[in-house]
Amino acid sequence: MKTRTLSTILFSLFLLAFAFGVTSRPAQAADAAPVYLTFAKSDPDGNYVWNGTVGGDLNGDLETVLLGFSASSKILNVEFDWIVSAGENSFTARMSGILDTETGKVVMNGTIIDGWLKGAQVHEEGQLVDLDSSGFAGTIRIMPASAD
Repeated sequence: MKTRTLSTILFSLFLLAFAFGVTSRPAQAADAAPVYLTFAKSDPDGNYVWNGTVGGDLNGDLETVLLGFSASSKILNVEFDWIVSAGENSFTARMSGILDTETGKVVMNGTIIDGWLKGAQVHEEGQLVDLDSSGFAGTIRIMPASAD
């Protein structure tokens, strides 16, 4: 009976500690969790600079600048700078990947080259949502554990 009571107490203490965020994992493990962002952007002027916003784990303004592209059939290989203005969490990421011109799907990977989490790996997935304004929406995942 004593063993069962002790087990129940220990289990209850574990649940309380977990509920209040007092776990045995190191503090840096929490800092290494991915940062998830959503974005919406457009380039209605056709000047290869898209403006919009990011939300999710942080909120701010977004500017993406096309640095270059090459075409192979329906696929464009693209390179962009993603500039996120979000106070102390502002950063610039250099991204490259593909745009499928038939489906409007974009997938890019890159690295934060300046600002918050410099050196961290970044993954973006987007979708063309408005052909007239060249509007895109999607998600960005930043892996802080890969930062310098």
